[in-house]
Amino acid sequence: MKPILYIKGSSEKDVRLQKFIKFFQSRNIEVNFWGWNRMKSHDNKDRTIKYLFSGGGAGNKILLLYYPLWMAILFLKVLFTKSLSKYTIIAINYECGFPLYLASRIKKINYIYEIYDEFAISHKFPSFLKNWLIKSDKKIMNKADFVIHVDKNRIRYKECKSIVIENTPYDYFEGEKRNYDGLSLTFAVTGMLSQRRGIEQIYKFASNNPCISFLVVGVFYDTKFKQQLLSLPNVSFHEKVPQNILFSMIKNCCGIFSLYSPCIEINKLAASNKVYDAMMLGIPVITNQEVINSKFIKDSEVGIVVDYNYNESWDVLCSENYLEKAKYIGQKGRKLYLDQFLFDTLVLKRLLPLL
Repeated sequence: MKPILYIKGSSEKDVRLQKFIKFFQSRNIEVNFWGWNRMKSHDNKDRTIKYLFSGGGAGNKILLLYYPLWMAILFLKVLFTKSLSKYTIIAINYECGFPLYLASRIKKINYIYEIYDEFAISHKFPSFLKNWLIKSDKKIMNKADFVIHVDKNRIRYKECKSIVIENTPYDYFEGEKRNYDGLSLTFAVTGMLSQRRGIEQIYKFASNNPCISFLVVGVFYDTKFKQQLLSLPNVSFHEKVPQNILFSMIKNCCGIFSLYSPCIEINKLAASNKVYDAMMLGIPVITNQEVINSKFIKDSEVGIVVDYNYNESWDVLCSENYLEKAKYIGQKGRKLYLDQFLFDTLVLKRLLPLL
């Protein structure tokens, strides 16, 4: 098999990407990476990792000015690199797919297009620009050998050859039976911590329920809500940690929040890794009914669906028998994960045959 070249508009430390790298390297398949060092904080000594661009940061408006620079640099890099045919190229998201598409119109380049989030609906663009982005994204997909999506709800263009590899983790318990002796009335709040991910609503819930504990692990994108939430005595906070350490910290929690503000279009199509993290750990995921994936969560009984805004629909989380309910839901989720969503199995059955 050819060596794989991943191209992504950020670092290689992305959780989903790391799972793929682990999978391929475990089978002695060489993996290379071209990326964008947004934070200028990654000390790279690995010859297989190359940063083409640095700066811009994350989660700020000025970042949009850096996207055209990144795409121009990537376009020129692809255009003038002679040995690309020796790689299987996987371009992640629009900011990588578009330069590959443009270069492929000038010289022969084959690429696979993987979409985490559709760029056109991830930001509030003017309608004319949004429509142009949607049309150009369709051209990128049509030109690609095939497209990898993170959820079946994300497949918008049926005429493109597509596969789905869900955001599911490796098994922390390594196939062993899940023990519930340590289950506690503690909710996990992880990942990107911002108003658009429900942090304000979680704050209201936590402040109204001082007898319930909250374990917060991640990165705050809003100082105001960080100060509010961490001022509560029933909230403990840890900075972002590696995934396996995170799982060891939250495995005895009674639920993981996965809330998405419905005011952003892409949020309604959210394919959160927290859903599958919760299933793997054998605990409920808590999401809001505005998210399309909430139907799967409710129908499969792997989580609890509430309104995005904190109200009486959240009362189930502080009911007397909640821990028993959490255990029942967790066991259902754990079984479904083992039966259908082991990461290695998904890649072996759906992706590897195409490579």
